[in-house]
Amino acid sequence: MTQSIVIQIGQCGNQIGCRFWDLALKEHAANNKNRVYDTAISHFFRNADDNFAGLEDIPVGDGTGKIHSLKARAVLIDMEEGVLSTILKGPLREIFDHKQLVSDVSGSGNNW
Repeated sequence: MTQSIVIQIGQCGNQIGCRFWDLALKEHAANNKNRVYDTAISHFFRNADDNFAGLEDIPVGDGTGKIHSLKARAVLIDMEEGVLSTILKGPLREIFDHKQLVSDVSGSGNNW
């Protein structure tokens, strides 16, 4: 099984990354009408069961399991909190977990 982790760095990287996740979700929705968690979607998303306190992952198994809660296999990094908080308030907020975000204090951008 091949799984990818997308690393998004900086404002530009995070904005491009969000476009990627939006497109990946739309493409999978168009091709997977039954909402099944299969091998194709498991390359970029975890199927998390949020009934547990720690968002327990549900394995692919035989590829017939239903999607519970998709979480992107990504790490979002930015020196400024602004872009990351915009992502967490936007339409893709459900696919990212706070543990996936790495940021520094506000006002630290453009420090060379």
